[in-house]
Amino acid sequence: MYRTFLLGLVVCAGLLGVRDAHALLHDPIFGASFEAPTDLPANDAEAARFLTQATYGPTVAEIARLRAIGYSEWLRQEFNKPATAARPYMEAVNEARLADGQSGVSHNNRLDRWFHTAATGGDQLRQRAAFALSQILVISDQNSTLGGEPIQVSEYWDILARNAFGNYRELLDQVTWNPSMGKYLSHFRNRKASADGLRQPDENYAREVMQLFTVGLIERNNDFTPILNGGQPIPTYNQSVVTEYAKVFTGFNYNNATTISNGTNTYLRMKCIESEHDTTLKTVIGGSTIPAGQDCPSDVDDGLDLLFAHPNIAPFVSRQLIQRFTSSSPSSAYIQRVAQKFLDNGFGERGDLSAVIRQVLMDPEARNAPTANGGKPREPMLRLTAMWRAWDAQMPAADTYGNIAMGMNNPSGTFGQRPLGADTVFNFFEPDYQQPGAIADAGLYSPEFQTLNESTLTSMSNSYYTYSWNSYVGMSSPPSNRPLLNLAPLVALASDPTAMVAEVNRRMMYGSMTTNMQNVLRNMLIFMDGASAIDKARTVVYVTALSPEYAVQR
Repeated sequence: MYRTFLLGLVVCAGLLGVRDAHALLHDPIFGASFEAPTDLPANDAEAARFLTQATYGPTVAEIARLRAIGYSEWLRQEFNKPATAARPYMEAVNEARLADGQSGVSHNNRLDRWFHTAATGGDQLRQRAAFALSQILVISDQNSTLGGEPIQVSEYWDILARNAFGNYRELLDQVTWNPSMGKYLSHFRNRKASADGLRQPDENYAREVMQLFTVGLIERNNDFTPILNGGQPIPTYNQSVVTEYAKVFTGFNYNNATTISNGTNTYLRMKCIESEHDTTLKTVIGGSTIPAGQDCPSDVDDGLDLLFAHPNIAPFVSRQLIQRFTSSSPSSAYIQRVAQKFLDNGFGERGDLSAVIRQVLMDPEARNAPTANGGKPREPMLRLTAMWRAWDAQMPAADTYGNIAMGMNNPSGTFGQRPLGADTVFNFFEPDYQQPGAIADAGLYSPEFQTLNESTLTSMSNSYYTYSWNSYVGMSSPPSNRPLLNLAPLVALASDPTAMVAEVNRRMMYGSMTTNMQNVLRNMLIFMDGASAIDKARTVVYVTALSPEYAVQR
């Protein structure tokens, strides 16, 4: 079975001292050569556009680095950076607070850590990939149980980050056995049917692992187009398959507990209580069977292996990763090229996420000049992180417990999203959402627009004001609980409106600002002739952050 194969690789990996088992099949750390790079971005704008897609926002320093080493080497280095972990940070802050007689950490501390990592973390591509995966393999702190378990939820994020460039099959395994997922989709303490038949296994995880994590609802070609029979789509599975898979995920419970200082138990992996596991023969996806009499781990391995082997998984996962990085409405050819990398990374490995992400970012549809229907709306939180990074924001100092307050404790009410805080398992927005009007009429998709309404548009505008106009280095009374933009480069250009607009265009919009918008901003600055240099600087940044052009990445 696939898991047995991976286990052998893990043992070898430990002997050889490499970090990930999948690296033995395809290790990007040895991908560089001594030749001069031939894939350098042509200019700052091209570099910044790539970094807008691949990170939480370009910085001047990162643009320079990418232009010096080229795309391939940049990706190789990113693939081999270790994850910036959330859980150890949370545990350290929690211990310090409790030792001082304070309450333990909350999800506010988790969000502080997330935003700080997004703004300053060195593993930008890994963290962006984790963010993308968190919107496919969804858990949410809005669950009543997970709402009280911020450290455990942080561990789930770390699973996504650690496995962001690994194999999707291994990630599925770790997600399935994770107790936060078990509680969220209720296969934690899921029990086999009672002898009288009055109690049946919970079907929640069984349904969602198919519908949302692996194969979707209908059969697909590799380019994501539906496979038809008599003009009608073919269902991937039926209710009987859900019922049978529910039996696979029975018997789950806690492993041996590790106790942290506030007395809450945090568990890295569930185990199975075999007496509560259904050992009957199970007929699952595609009519395949899982033999009777197996223990729980073997049943789970077999069940996940069959989903991982299903033809749908490559286009299903690939399309959503494209949507989160580069394009809301990728062409069928784009999806097929990425799906092919999921099927075979070039070294015979299926499910290699590093190969998939490389293709997503380096595909011609991502790197060629943008088309009218290309690109995507920036996710609301990414508009904020990109602004921080564009202007080298100064981070707040840590408090006495080690926590760095970022001022974003409840971004859901402001932006319609927050990390690991979706309203439902279907994420903040659904991949097939089409905004009514011109986008839907053209047959295009626009998932990110699903969170926008009069309330969120107003609250986002107010938030960008808070984090630009009212948050910059040099204020007489700077806030201590949020990042401060370094607007010195703009202030130095305050006597030249054209140069100020050009600098904003370079840092925030990778040179994509239209001539009309440049003229509007320039005229605004000319009208502000009597204003101070800093007022001009923070005004042009704030107005740009509000603009429709900044809201869309091409």
